[in-house]
Amino acid sequence: MSKKANKAYKIFSAIFMIAVMVTIFILSAQNSDDSAETSGALILWLERLFELGISQDAIRTAAHFCEYAGLGFSVVNFLYAFRNAVSPVLSIVIAWGYALTDEIHQIFVPGRAFQLIDLTVNFFGILLGIGAFTLIILIIEIKKEKKPSA
Repeated sequence: MSKKANKAYKIFSAIFMIAVMVTIFILSAQNSDDSAETSGALILWLERLFELGISQDAIRTAAHFCEYAGLGFSVVNFLYAFRNAVSPVLSIVIAWGYALTDEIHQIFVPGRAFQLIDLTVNFFGILLGIGAFTLIILIIEIKKEKKPSA
């Protein structure tokens, strides 16, 4: 990778990770009524799209899982951009640390609370995101090794 491309990758990785963190923070800062409205709108859209009956609890759990899968992916990608190595343990520590501060933040939001089940769901989402990134890098490296050199 050229120096210019490497610098662009680092900048993109930082922006991507920060964007995911900011999105999570904004969603967590919604009071219970606004959060329920956001979930309700998503439920209506999914019901129309798939013609399924989906509970708000299922949507909230899936949302936690997905947003933290995105965080896990973005953190391991960020560290990879700067270290040129996959750092799963450090990525877990950073992303789960963010999840913990997010749950603490919700204590101060009207109608929201610190919930251990959310931390658990977040943790498994983080693992999925980190695992997906690691698998992608592994596939890329295997393809590079199989490619005949000129």
